[in-house]
Amino acid sequence: MNLQPFVEGVRKTKLIYYEDSYLRKFKAKVFKFYREKKHDSYIALDRTAFHPKSGGQPSDKGYIWGEGFKLRVKKCILYHNVVVHYGKIIEGDGCPEEVTGEIDWDWRYLLMRRHTAGHLFDYCLSIVCGKPVETLDSWLGDPCYVGYKGAAPSENELKEAERLENEFIEEGRPVSIEYVSFKELLKISPEAPNIFRLPKLRRYRIVRIEGFQPIPCGGTHLKNIKEIGRFKVIKATQIDDSFKVYYDVF
Repeated sequence: MNLQPFVEGVRKTKLIYYEDSYLRKFKAKVFKFYREKKHDSYIALDRTAFHPKSGGQPSDKGYIWGEGFKLRVKKCILYHNVVVHYGKIIEGDGCPEEVTGEIDWDWRYLLMRRHTAGHLFDYCLSIVCGKPVETLDSWLGDPCYVGYKGAAPSENELKEAERLENEFIEEGRPVSIEYVSFKELLKISPEAPNIFRLPKLRRYRIVRIEGFQPIPCGGTHLKNIKEIGRFKVIKATQIDDSFKVYYDVF
């Protein structure tokens, strides 16, 4: 479906997961509803806790329901500042004006653990290699990885970075969210691994693991790195002048 006509005239979605990644259920008003086929439908809400696919983070899944209506959300897309919830109707026909949304918490929490672990690994890899790393891309789905510029570390360096990460996880450190200007960002985090990939914005949302430089990021994260559990490097692959480190949490 072409989303351009669907989002025309629809106000910007309030992204409530920005402030509370642990919010599982929320109330919202329906801005627009479109039924494409017998059961496939699109919904735009005034506010949402569903994180759309963006920045290497897969879309949240879950349910949206109201009086006589229920939709299983398969994916969410951010289009022109509007989060479009796409899914299949499993109850009812039309969509009510007010609904309740509930995310698939097991999936969300896994992404939060992987995401926070990925940021922590950037720091651990920088420490082991003795220089800042520069990220190129990442993916928190299966398989999970972070892509970096340059030559891949040795097997011993990867093992040491893994050991260091698990040491930090066992110790536990709080994770916090702040908003800063680009000038402030350059001052407090000049060596953030993704700083050269940032779009031009008025304000930047940064994630700070206590004791490390903050990193700009719009994803969902844990409150404490202790929640990551156990971190494991699966493998590293060299691709021309870059490499990917595949990992997971257990």
